[in-house]
Amino acid sequence: MKTKKIFYTFYATTLAIILTGLTQAHAGTAPEVVQSQGSEFSGGYAGFKLGENRSNASSVTPSARHDTTFPGLVAGYAFDAGPLVLGAEAFTDFHHGSATGKDGGLDAKVGVPVGKLMPYARLGFTGSWPDTRLHGGFGVEYKLSSQFGLASEWTADTSRSNGTKRRNDSFTVGLNYHFK
Repeated sequence: MKTKKIFYTFYATTLAIILTGLTQAHAGTAPEVVQSQGSEFSGGYAGFKLGENRSNASSVTPSARHDTTFPGLVAGYAFDAGPLVLGAEAFTDFHHGSATGKDGGLDAKVGVPVGKLMPYARLGFTGSWPDTRLHGGFGVEYKLSSQFGLASEWTADTSRSNGTKRRNDSFTVGLNYHFK
């Protein structure tokens, strides 16, 4: 129970930081969407995250929801494409207590940078036990400096295997290092 309180406090703090950045970005004149030397978010990056996974499995006898706090790792590359940032990200989530166990995968990301803030969507595949499946979600990253970014996101995937439907919802907060 103490771990969940720490996670929710951390998550609320992250959202407060991101909302503060959004407020600052919209104060006065609107920031440039794409800078001439590239956005804050282009290039390679790697990071770690901490999350809460909520999963369940249903078949003839439904199981109770599992809530698991887990660590994870990410690595990716993004580039500017006009007003968008396009990229690919590999990830692994070590949520051992979920209905599907630990997962890893590859997602395409599309973001819209606004100064130091970038909301984004992701879609790709995750694979581990019991099968490979579609994975997607939404997030936002706030650049703390030219090299560090604070990210918060929700991702989900659903699996149907051997008469059982499994669903994962993950809420994460992470720190990315951008290789600039």
